[in-house]
Amino acid sequence: MVTVPAVARPSRRDSFRPYLEKESLAAFFVGVSSGFPFAMIAATLTTRLAQEGITRKTVTAFSLVFLIYNLKFLWAWVVEGVRIPLLGRLGQRVSWLLLAGCLVMAAVVNLALVHPAENIQATVIAAMLVAVAGATFDIVIDAYRIEKLHPHQLGVGSGMSQYGWRIGSAGAGALALVLAGRMGWSAGYMACALFALPAMLTGLVLGEPARHVVVSTRRGVAEVWDSIAGPFMEFFNRAGAWLVLLFILVHKIGDTLANLTFRLLFNDLKFSNDEIALYDVGFGFWAYLTGILIGGIA
Repeated sequence: MVTVPAVARPSRRDSFRPYLEKESLAAFFVGVSSGFPFAMIAATLTTRLAQEGITRKTVTAFSLVFLIYNLKFLWAWVVEGVRIPLLGRLGQRVSWLLLAGCLVMAAVVNLALVHPAENIQATVIAAMLVAVAGATFDIVIDAYRIEKLHPHQLGVGSGMSQYGWRIGSAGAGALALVLAGRMGWSAGYMACALFALPAMLTGLVLGEPARHVVVSTRRGVAEVWDSIAGPFMEFFNRAGAWLVLLFILVHKIGDTLANLTFRLLFNDLKFSNDEIALYDVGFGFWAYLTGILIGGIA
């Protein structure tokens, strides 16, 4: 009779250790910075526009700004291949983290300084600039996170990034609401611009990823087109690609409609910014975390 040795179960400390590794913590902090620009042009902007008397039709039209995030693949090759003068000495990923972070901060401050009731066109342009800067920040953050994590850390790192994204998004949204109720929307948005710092500081402290492969900065038209179209062709050649795409397109419809219409309803019902921050953002944040946990278990 063969005796099978018992496999020792990992201790609680061993289970949490992967989450405390510097690469996993880096994924968390860059995730915080990744989430906040989206919040600035999502429900937070909806509340601001509603409180400044902008019509519902105009407010809901601002959802088109989110399409910019869907088009970021068009300039991802720039972030990958163009070396930034002077800053480039810090490394391709770190230099772009710093540049994109500064662009996001400047775009959010610009959005803070516009007055929707006086000039809605300037507000549209400001929101688009936040979306472009935020999408560029996302490109760099995703590349930095994936290259910084070791292969065995990708699962934990992905979860940490999601937690960071939710905290950054909810934290910035709540901070903007609370400060807007006391000091005005401009002050609220300017304070939220500081949420870009965690990713920038993470890049400076941990440095360039060792797994980053340097590519040539001289690229012809054919190479640029291949970098844009190649991933799409590879994706659609996979079995079930269309089903996955359909799921991606459909499953967020409810969230999108809720984010747009709930804040308009809250404004009509005369809820204060503090109440929205506590019940919508606060409870919504914990609901997100609970959902992530249940989803992971399932």
